[in-house]
Amino acid sequence: MVNKSYHADFQIPSAVMSTAVAAKNASAPLNFYWTAANKSSEYYVYLHFAEIQKLSPNQTRNIYIVLNGYRQELSIVLPYLSPNTIYTDRPSTGATIHSFSILKTENSTLPPILNAYEIYEAKKFLQLETNQGDVDAIANVKLSYQISKNWQGDPCSPQVYKWEGLNCNYHESTPPRIRSLNLSSSRLRGQISPFIANLTMIQDLDLSNNDLTGPIPDFLSQMPNLNVLNLGKNKLTGSVPAELIERSKNNVLSLSLCENPNLSEYGHVSCKSRKKKHNVVIPVLVSILGTVILLLTVAAICWRRNEDEPTQTPGRKFTKSEIDKITSNSTLIGRGGFGEVYHGTLEDGTQVAVKILNLSSSQGSEEFQNEVQLLMRVHHRNLVSLVGYCDESGTMALVYEYVVNGNLQQHLSAADIPYEGLTWMQRLQVAVDAARGLEYLHDGCKPPILHRDLKPSNILLTETLQAKIADFGISKALATETATHASTDIRGTYGYLDPEYCTTGQYTRKSDAYSFGIVLLELITGRPAIITDLEPVHVNVSDWVRAKVERREIESIVDSRVQGTYKYSSAQKSIRVALACVSKTPTERPEISHVYDRLKECLEIEKASEESEIASGDEGRLSSSNQMNTV
Repeated sequence: MVNKSYHADFQIPSAVMSTAVAAKNASAPLNFYWTAANKSSEYYVYLHFAEIQKLSPNQTRNIYIVLNGYRQELSIVLPYLSPNTIYTDRPSTGATIHSFSILKTENSTLPPILNAYEIYEAKKFLQLETNQGDVDAIANVKLSYQISKNWQGDPCSPQVYKWEGLNCNYHESTPPRIRSLNLSSSRLRGQISPFIANLTMIQDLDLSNNDLTGPIPDFLSQMPNLNVLNLGKNKLTGSVPAELIERSKNNVLSLSLCENPNLSEYGHVSCKSRKKKHNVVIPVLVSILGTVILLLTVAAICWRRNEDEPTQTPGRKFTKSEIDKITSNSTLIGRGGFGEVYHGTLEDGTQVAVKILNLSSSQGSEEFQNEVQLLMRVHHRNLVSLVGYCDESGTMALVYEYVVNGNLQQHLSAADIPYEGLTWMQRLQVAVDAARGLEYLHDGCKPPILHRDLKPSNILLTETLQAKIADFGISKALATETATHASTDIRGTYGYLDPEYCTTGQYTRKSDAYSFGIVLLELITGRPAIITDLEPVHVNVSDWVRAKVERREIESIVDSRVQGTYKYSSAQKSIRVALACVSKTPTERPEISHVYDRLKECLEIEKASEESEIASGDEGRLSSSNQMNTV
C-alpha cells in the first residue's frame, strides 16, 4: 500500500523540510483527516520526513503509519537531515472521510514528527491521450527551441488544458492529433526544427516573426496535410524549395515568406506582387470603411437619442385593468420565487402566460424594468418570448407566449401527463434545443446573459416537443462584453447550484454549464437532481452517476423507460458530456457551444441508426446486456 523513498527525488524545498510538527508527548499520535468529494474519489498521499534534531546516543525516533484505520507494515527510521518520502502506490478510495496517523514504535523514545504532506485527488480525464508520435515530436520541438510557454502534461488532452498555440483534432475512438501549431512571436532562434516533420497531421504552421535562420527545409513540402505555412519576418536564407512554390501556385498551400531579406526571390509568392494587389484593394476598402463609419455614426446618434428619452420598451404595455381581465377566472399553472403564473387569453384569442410578481419579493421596480428591457430584445426559437408587460398602480407583470405542453419536469416525472414519458430521441432533441437556447444567451446576446436558475421546470415544451428556455428574466446581463463573472446574492435552486458559486458568490457562464449538466443527467437517468430514495443521506444525481460510471454500470444509469431504444455510443457520449458539465472545477467544464455540438452528434447517431433500421429492418439497437468500457 505504501512505498518509501530515501532519496531527494521529490525535490521538496529545503525551507519546507527544515521545519516539522511533533506530537505533544511521545505516546501521542499525529492525526490528519480530510473529507472526500464523494466516495468514488481517489486520493494519493505523500508524507515527507527529515530528522532535523541531532539525536543523542540514547534517543531514537522510529515511526509507523496508520492509513484509514489500517496499520502499514512499514517502520520508518529517520536519518539525520536526510529526506524520506512515504507514499501510497494505490489510491485511497471508497470512503467519505479519509485519514492517516503517525505514531511512534514501542522502542522509540521520541514522539512522531512530520515535515510536510501532500494529498492529490486523481482526475479521470474523459478524453484519450494525444497520439504518441505527436507527443514525441512536439516535445522535441519544445526542447529544440527551449519554449517556456505553458507546455506541461499532455499536449491536447484534456481539451480545456491543451498547450498554448496548439489546436488538435478530437475523435471519440482515436487519440487526438495536432492539426495546427502557432509559434509566431515566440523568440525562436536557430534553424527550423526537423522534428516538425513528425507532426504528420498538421495543417497550419505559423513560425512568423522570430529569429529563424538557415534554409527552408525540404520536408515542409513533403507534409501531406499542410495547407497554411507562414514563415514571414525571419532571417531565412537560400532558395525556396520548388515544390513549395508549386503547391502555392496550385492553391494547395497558402504560403507567406515576406520580410525575409536574405531569402532568394520566390517568384509566385513575391511580397512585391502581394503589395501591388493590396494597393488595388485599398481605395475600395477606404470607400467601404467610410460608408460603414457614416452608418455607425447615424446609428449611434439615434441610439443616444433613445437613451436620453424616457424608457420606452418596444412591445405591448398592458394596463392593470387589462392584466386583471386576462387573469380573472384563469388557471394557475405555476408558482415561482417571484410570483404566480396564470394561463390567460388576450382579446384576439392569443393564449398567454402571465407572471404576476410579488411586491413583497426582493425584486423591486428598477430590477423589474431591467428584466423587461432584457427580455424584449431576446428573440430565439429556443427561448420563451415576451409579449408585453405591466408596471402600473403597484402591479408588475410579464406576459409571455403560452407554451402548450408544460415543462420538462412534468414530462420526466410523468406524474401529470397520460403517457410513459419522453423517448430517448426526444430527450436528446430537448437537450439540443436547450443547449442551443443557452448558447444564444451566452454568445448571441451582447452583453451576454446568464440564466442563473436553469432547471427542468424552466424548460417548456411546445406541441411538437420543441424546448424553450423560460424564466431567464432574473438573469443578470454581464457588465461588459469582456466581463467573465458577475457577483450577486446566492440565487438559484438547490441541486442545480454550482458548488463554486456557492463558495465564492461569483456566478459565471460555467455555473450555467453546471446547471445544464444536472438537467442533462435528469434527461438521461429520469431521476431528480437530488435523489432521496437510495441512501440515508440525499445524493446529487451527478455523484450517483459518477459512482455508476466507476463501476461501469452504464445500463443502470439510463432511464429504464427507454432501455433497448438507444444506441450505446450516443448514451456514452451524452453521459460524458453531462459529467464534463458538472465537473467540480469550473475551468474543466466546456463552453455551452461545445456542449451543443457534442449533443448534436449524439442526436445524429440516433437519427442515422433510425434511418438504417428503416432501410434494413430492426437492427443496430443495443440490448440492455451491453457493457461500457470507458466514459
